[in-house]
Amino acid sequence: MTLRGRKFQPKLWAFVVTVLFAAVTIRLGHWQSDRAEYKISQQLQLDAALSASPLKFGDVATTVNVATALRYRSVELAGSFVESERFLLDNRIVEGKAGYGVFQSFRIDPASGVNDRRVLVDRGWVVASPDRSMLPKLDTPSGIVKITGRINQPPSRNPGTFDNGPETRLNYVNLEELSQRIGHTLEPMILEQTTGPGFTGVVRPAPGANFERNRGYQLQWYAFAAMAVIIFFVLSFRKQEVA
Repeated sequence: MTLRGRKFQPKLWAFVVTVLFAAVTIRLGHWQSDRAEYKISQQLQLDAALSASPLKFGDVATTVNVATALRYRSVELAGSFVESERFLLDNRIVEGKAGYGVFQSFRIDPASGVNDRRVLVDRGWVVASPDRSMLPKLDTPSGIVKITGRINQPPSRNPGTFDNGPETRLNYVNLEELSQRIGHTLEPMILEQTTGPGFTGVVRPAPGANFERNRGYQLQWYAFAAMAVIIFFVLSFRKQEVA
């Protein structure tokens, strides 16, 4: 192939580097597209859940996929918070402030027709003290209380997070691990409290927030791949020497 006195003479190493770079950046673009689609689907699921009537906890089956099948559905329940089974999830940032997510075991009231079941309730958020050795002081509502929350999956564990120690401060939430610690099986979901005694208040971002950012990153990675291919072709045309 020739172009204005130049001949297409690509170097093998340049071809290999270009192919690898383009493959990686295209894959990253696909990943950002998947992230955007996932956020959009979760937002649609939340919108549908908000328009549905609240569930009674007795109608929520104990299945391993309940947190997925009924994600974001509102649930009304009565029971009591277990004072000794309260945990603080570290490194939760809200509006630029460092704090803790407040998680506590909630024993369902047997009078509601539910026998011996406990669910981990996300009570909200509290600000952290500048002194890491001082944990926030929290009150536990006494007696039988009525609360409302929405079903969700436990927050995912960030890569590289340290294992949880024996203290109440957690680095991540693992329901099986916490069930072993308290000596009682927790439901395979968490309940994000929205109203009722014990709610500390928190701004929970919509699951579809910032999906446009993922779209922008997607186009950016695709542009890098296209740029690499263009540069390879341009630099592969070499000027021919005249005999």
